[in-house]
Amino acid sequence: MRITDILLSPNGRITRLGFWGAWLAVTFIIAIAAVGLTTLAEFSAQKGGFQPPVLGDGDVGRFAWIGLILAVPVAWMAFCVLIKRWHDRGRSGWWLLVPVIGQILALIECGFLEGNRSGNKYGPSPARGRYDRPLQFGDEIPEDMA
Repeated sequence: MRITDILLSPNGRITRLGFWGAWLAVTFIIAIAAVGLTTLAEFSAQKGGFQPPVLGDGDVGRFAWIGLILAVPVAWMAFCVLIKRWHDRGRSGWWLLVPVIGQILALIECGFLEGNRSGNKYGPSPARGRYDRPLQFGDEIPEDMA
């Protein structure tokens, strides 16, 4: 699976390692954007240049609107990564919408617990080849794949 599929599509499943890698990528994007916007705001304030509308106190607040615009695609990437990991656990991505309890469960379930070893209704196992073998003639089809 390509990184663009992992970050931009809520369909499919990813492993724990894939989850942590994608989560670090999203965190890196957020950090780069925050540092870049803060630097840009400070540079603009020193030079007296472009003055966008103020959304908060001080010079950094002048560029907060850019941060708000960037937050939408970054939030989408985070949701896609979490939904894929919920799918690997055999659960619906709608668990993300449960306040507080859903977020604590997301950390435990997505970050630390192993996914289903076989396929489920969200797709085949992303760890295929490490845990299971392909079905052969005469094998019973697992209930979750039927």
